[in-house]
Amino acid sequence: MESAAAGLSSENAAAAFARDGANELPTPQRVPAWRVFMSQLVHFFAIMLWVAGALAFLAGMPQLGVAIFIVILVNGAFAFAQEQRAERASQSLVRLLPVRVVVRRDSVRHEIDATEVVVGDLVLLSPGDRVVADLVALDAHGLQLDESMLTGESRPVTVESGGSLWAGTFLVNGEGTAR
Repeated sequence: MESAAAGLSSENAAAAFARDGANELPTPQRVPAWRVFMSQLVHFFAIMLWVAGALAFLAGMPQLGVAIFIVILVNGAFAFAQEQRAERASQSLVRLLPVRVVVRRDSVRHEIDATEVVVGDLVLLSPGDRVVADLVALDAHGLQLDESMLTGESRPVTVESGGSLWAGTFLVNGEGTAR
């Protein structure tokens, strides 16, 4: 068993990387925009409205039928716009993860790409660092974490040894190590 101060050995880190893969979020398969828009026009309630519009035409009320069809299209456009906005917001969350991180391997400090962090790495934390992955604090000296993007709370949260640090949050104060 390796000591916490030494961190992982380079061999163990390479083996963990080969076993678990890169520390990155999977990229979802992109659905073409036209399919997303069409899906807004054919869900259960939209189909009910299409039927109601057709029945209005059959009943001799074409103005009502046209009005219903316009409502379906406008609602679909608004829902499509909201879904596109949510997609852009989720893509911007990926940019919150850090690009580089400092770890201790073989008792030596290494600055590595964030995608190369593996389970068991000893991550060295200092103010201003973004948390690269969900971590457990091993040694905390006045660690304060900004979790506002997760909780909405504007005040920093104090993290003690044994406490959790969540990916994408960042350190406001203090220093420490985490695994």
